[in-house]
Amino acid sequence: MPNTDYAYRRLVNTLGPERVARAEFDRMVYSHDFASLPKVALLQWRLYPDFVVLPQTTEEVSAVVKLSDESGLPIVPRGGGTGWYGGAVPNRGGVLLDLRKMNKVRAFDPQARTITVEAGATWQDVAEYAEARGLTLPSLPTNAVASTVGGAINSDVVGFGSFRNGALRQVVRGLEVVLPDHRVLRTAVAGDAGGSYADLTPFFFGAEGTLGVITAATLRLDPKPDLMKPVAYAFQGTEAAATFLQAVVDSGLQPYHVSLLDRDHFVFERALHAEAPEPADRVLACLAGTKDDVADQERTLDALAPRFHGTKRPPPEPEYLWDRRFRMYSARRMSRGLIVANNVVPLARLPEACETARRLIRKMKLNGAVHAYPMDAASAILAPYVLMDDTVPSGGTALGYVKKMGDAAFELGGHPMGLGLFMVFNLRTMHGRAAPYTAYVKDVFDPGKKVNPGKTIEVWTKYTFPGIRAIPPPAMRVGLDLAAFLRRIKPTRDKFVRSYERGKEVE
Repeated sequence: MPNTDYAYRRLVNTLGPERVARAEFDRMVYSHDFASLPKVALLQWRLYPDFVVLPQTTEEVSAVVKLSDESGLPIVPRGGGTGWYGGAVPNRGGVLLDLRKMNKVRAFDPQARTITVEAGATWQDVAEYAEARGLTLPSLPTNAVASTVGGAINSDVVGFGSFRNGALRQVVRGLEVVLPDHRVLRTAVAGDAGGSYADLTPFFFGAEGTLGVITAATLRLDPKPDLMKPVAYAFQGTEAAATFLQAVVDSGLQPYHVSLLDRDHFVFERALHAEAPEPADRVLACLAGTKDDVADQERTLDALAPRFHGTKRPPPEPEYLWDRRFRMYSARRMSRGLIVANNVVPLARLPEACETARRLIRKMKLNGAVHAYPMDAASAILAPYVLMDDTVPSGGTALGYVKKMGDAAFELGGHPMGLGLFMVFNLRTMHGRAAPYTAYVKDVFDPGKKVNPGKTIEVWTKYTFPGIRAIPPPAMRVGLDLAAFLRRIKPTRDKFVRSYERGKEVE
């Protein structure tokens, strides 16, 4: 058994007492990510870390990782905690590295159009820094307010600007990573603008913190467009809105961003904010370029929308929606929890995919909404979300929706996104015979299974005894299928909106 008292003394000697936390409340805060976990999960995993540490330099991260060899405690790196499936949540306690104090800009090169930032900086802060100097990040995660640079790279996210400018992996020029043996790796040579020579950066995209601790990244910047203008259109049904979104892509237009939000999303927004638009299925687009380019794009969209019975929304509605783009999930306030089912689906089947997402929400008696946007000319991100209350026994069964939505994505010719702790069973379905090689990569970087172990390729429990130390990934599949079944037989539908509005009346 690890000697936690000894580990605490060593961590305090390394970082100081003000940056090492062991109180129960401090540890509890880190026992879940953005999606709340049902309390029953504590029977299976030790979700509370033994310690939470806040390093401020790469050298301190390296020292903490090295101490793991003495203490025997696993290391779990964490950014803004905006993940969904337990990727940054402990499964056997250990030392949780909260990297948010590592948030400095290390270098800004306007000639090379690059910026080097520490991994704990939020994407919004980096974007504002660059824009104040006449440049801009090509793409941003959808939760850029809280999402950190290192966290989003580990999750390999797609977001605002990705349709026009490429996903985040096309923005990253190089990484600084503390490896499990505590050495510091720089994944690409600064002068190699194309990343052609011995570039190890791709290993860490989507690795979910299992191969090392990202401490800094060099990012590509683009010139700021002369004008960015949001426009919005309302439709009579999600299918019409999804078909319009397809038509926008097929037209050859390349807006900075274009996304679908269904009527139920605005039901939630209206309950929370009196100034929110009336509920309707909407497509929001942000156009970027010169003034003439933006005007041409807007005229094309204005001519295209009526073919699908779409109605252009007047100002200030588009501006309001665009200003709130990083606050997609405020409905969480009504239910104490929320979970998103992130999936890639073929753009050609987006209307069917949106209807499938809505049908599953109804079938499982949940409250939820549909969000979708094109990733490229052939694929779209389908990210419906559902509300959940993990303080009631049936709350955790909402996780079954993520499983069923992932199954539907496979049937549509796409796949779910993210593995973390709960969705490991999807790895083989997604990658077939290539799946075992993911474990080989882990063995090369982390043979001692020290950094974020028991994730993405296997499911460790809190127990260390043979036979129960790990859960076979297919068993996780069965468990989530059971959760989905329990949701379906639940006698009543969730009524979070009604309960919230009734609470406002009482106040």
